[in-house]
Amino acid sequence: MVPLNRCLPGVLFLFVFSAAPAHAMMIMKVQQMKAMRERQAQQARYQQYQEYQQGMSQGQQQAQAMNAEQAYQQQIDNRNQAIAQAIIGAHNKVVSEPSPPVRYAQAQQAPAYAPGPTPSPAVSGEAAGPQETVDLAEVWKKLDQRSTIWTAILDDNAKLLTVSEYIGRFQKEGVKISAPPEHYVKLLDQLAQQNPQMLDKPFGELIQILAIIDYDFDNGMDKDALAKAVLGPQGYEQNKKRFAQAQQSS
Repeated sequence: MVPLNRCLPGVLFLFVFSAAPAHAMMIMKVQQMKAMRERQAQQARYQQYQEYQQGMSQGQQQAQAMNAEQAYQQQIDNRNQAIAQAIIGAHNKVVSEPSPPVRYAQAQQAPAYAPGPTPSPAVSGEAAGPQETVDLAEVWKKLDQRSTIWTAILDDNAKLLTVSEYIGRFQKEGVKISAPPEHYVKLLDQLAQQNPQMLDKPFGELIQILAIIDYDFDNGMDKDALAKAVLGPQGYEQNKKRFAQAQQSS
């Protein structure tokens, strides 16, 4: 029998060399798993970064959209206030001038709503030649887009019929405007002289704004709230004082 102390080194030598490949494979697998975890961690960090960038971009786009919407709404509010202020200025001058009795009688005779085309109001300027007449129905079509043709209507009765037509349209929608057409004809003439740029608005919108600031636009809503929405707080207070003074003097 071979002594144990003589065979032990050989056994150990065989064990070490036979276990070396398995140990190397184990180390390699550990390194591969470690590298895979690092790649996964890098991918996770990159995905988080991408999501962060996307979130920042979406936030910036939303902020820009909100700023653009606020700027547009501010432009609309400023425009409405400018329109209302210009109308108030014209109105202040008009209400101080008494209406001629004859013109008022004509306004009383004007129909609340004139159905169908009404022939031959005289129209001048760019809308027609010096000797040319235009059907009122065609004039109203133009006024639905812009009010600039208003200054080209020469016949006073045609103006009364035009205002009466638009008041009738509001009445069909359930809105009551009580002042006679002559009142709005005179106010529109004064407005066209003092602020001709206001005639770029559709005619119905001008009538509506004039009626609202005169507390004559009865659609079931609070008239003070309507006036404040059109004029803004400062213009509303000025108009309220003007309207109270006009009521006292009438």
